[in-house]
Amino acid sequence: MITDCQPIRTLIVDDSEDECILLRAELRNVASIKLIGFVHDGAEALAYVQGTNDFKNRELFPYPDLILLDFQMPRRNGMDVLQQLRLHMHRPHVILWSSTLDRVNVPLAMRLGADIVCRKPYNRPELLAIIDRLKTKIFNRTPAPLYRTTSEPAHVSD
Repeated sequence: MITDCQPIRTLIVDDSEDECILLRAELRNVASIKLIGFVHDGAEALAYVQGTNDFKNRELFPYPDLILLDFQMPRRNGMDVLQQLRLHMHRPHVILWSSTLDRVNVPLAMRLGADIVCRKPYNRPELLAIIDRLKTKIFNRTPAPLYRTTSEPAHVSD
């Protein structure tokens, strides 16, 4: 079980290098999150979780508590990753997000094991609101106050 003194080991799975750089910058000073790596497609995400190929060394590539998973990626998309993660006895928690949320079958993603399915955050307050929601729901941590810049909810389903 994760306690307040242990940051949530987080793996970012996104085919956009720019998105990864932005997420790293936004999450750098969030004490409850420890970024452990970035992979750029679903096949790499599964290899990372399974500890295969280039990701065998768990000292260098620790097992994630959380995956921030993009829906649309090459080789294997977010739904493919969720389908494969279902087969694991112990799996990381997953936030599946997309800038084209209308293309995501949200009920199916939830059945496949996504903890939260939402629109990709456009700014730091939206990102922090999603992380806080996950911390409250999954990791039983009291969230910091939510900072909303719009009246539109950041999540679709959880």
